[in-house]
Amino acid sequence: MAKVAIVYWSGSGNTEAMAQAVEEGAKSAGAETFLSFVSDTSAADISAYDHIILGCPAMGNEELEEYEFEPFFDELLPQMKGKKVGIFGSYAWNQGDWIKTWKERMGRGRRDAGCRSCESLQLSR
Repeated sequence: MAKVAIVYWSGSGNTEAMAQAVEEGAKSAGAETFLSFVSDTSAADISAYDHIILGCPAMGNEELEEYEFEPFFDELLPQMKGKKVGIFGSYAWNQGDWIKTWKERMGRGRRDAGCRSCESLQLSR
């Protein structure tokens, strides 16, 4: 059985709702899941999972949330060797370039850390 960690940051509840939907989908596919708000877990705890799904909305100038999520992501990135990783988030402006940038960062980090894959899910209102 796949063990899937889903970690998210949400300010308005939109990304939290998405994280819950991702968890439902993973459970319906037979996975064992762990769902957590980013400040309620650690990178060390999450690195124990084979499948990691991260969610964060676009903030400010098309960036990840900087006080909780960005430090968590920076700490987790070098620990992703051999992991399957997915990213998702929400936005209501621009073209969603922030998730493309995030995926590129994952790609650079993935090559350095040896991650197996990174996929992104992009939804807008």
